[in-house]
Amino acid sequence: MATENKKYIPTLRFPEFQNDGEWKRCKLSDVAVRKGKKNTKGIELPVYTNSATSGVISQEDYFDREIVTKENLVNYGIIEPNDFVYNPRVSVTAPVGPISRNKLSRGIMSPLYLIFGFNGGDINFFEHYFKGNSWHNYLRAKANYGARFDRINIGTKEFMDMPIPYPSLTEQKKVADCLSSLDNYIDATKRKLELLKEHKKGLMQRLFPAKGKTTPELRFPEFQNDGEWKCVIIGDIINTINPPKKLQSSEYKKKGAFPIVDQSASYIAGYSDNGDAVIDNNGYNYIVFGDHTCSLKLIDFPFIQGADGIKIFKSKITEVLTEYLYQYIFAHPINSKEYKRHFSDLKEKLLLYPTKACEQKKIADCLSSLDNYIDATKRKLELLKEHKKGLMQQLFPKL
Repeated sequence: MATENKKYIPTLRFPEFQNDGEWKRCKLSDVAVRKGKKNTKGIELPVYTNSATSGVISQEDYFDREIVTKENLVNYGIIEPNDFVYNPRVSVTAPVGPISRNKLSRGIMSPLYLIFGFNGGDINFFEHYFKGNSWHNYLRAKANYGARFDRINIGTKEFMDMPIPYPSLTEQKKVADCLSSLDNYIDATKRKLELLKEHKKGLMQRLFPAKGKTTPELRFPEFQNDGEWKCVIIGDIINTINPPKKLQSSEYKKKGAFPIVDQSASYIAGYSDNGDAVIDNNGYNYIVFGDHTCSLKLIDFPFIQGADGIKIFKSKITEVLTEYLYQYIFAHPINSKEYKRHFSDLKEKLLLYPTKACEQKKIADCLSSLDNYIDATKRKLELLKEHKKGLMQQLFPKL
């Protein structure tokens, strides 16, 4: 591929199309037709909705309950496989769209949705085009805002007048195949990540004793004859650490000398150059527990506490390794069901541990190596998503 900067020519183009000139530009209505067939026979068809993250999905699965009745399904729009759907009335705070392709069976959707289908071209090419952001500005520019400016409405004519750039059918297929192969790789990486998480979950269930047991189902060979594990209350064997200073989220930076750890899902929430706020681990492992979110992190480097809502602690007895304690708590989590403090619940939980520190370390190292593999797979997945995003911006010309 090489780069070109002409109007309606993408930045990145396959070599065999370098001399094919500009892409054509037409209205959506020139290559697609709006579908208007209505459901008049009740509930014999599945009911679909359009998710911002998952596209066209079963409405009952999405809401996890029966939310429709036979009576109010009359006049729902019928959507066929490979039709596209769009909600022309969305919140101003929501992303414009999505425009999603129906990869399920024949079904029905709320009359709020606009359903259309392509009458030419490569359907995979147009699906990838809509996954990008090049059409967002057009729709926002043509939107009508509600009386309270909390919703935007896109008229059918304005929507169908959306500009669509496209090359020859051969080039369409080439672009679509490239992006589809990357999608397949991303999906395979997602499945791998889920399988790794399930593998760790199953491994933890065997490496730690089941409820009512004092020895695990799975034990390393050298510890087979070491007898039963001991039991203590977690609160009795930990020391909490008070930070010298807590930084508010407004003080977080994208770069800095010291990482910031808080109770968010991100392992590192930000950075700071404030040396007065640093917690020096002095070679110890610290456990960071989200008092509200129940997030759990093992930290083995100097860091800064971000905001309130976390508890920092480590084992205070030589009989229990902090890294083992972390993996045990990870395997026996406290479920956060409401916004309250959970550290008092954690301190009351029982901890089962083998008497030899070397066995604890063996268990912790085994699970930690799997954690590293999971984290590496997560990073790979994020990089693949970023790569695809950048690739799409170059494979489609800017309008």
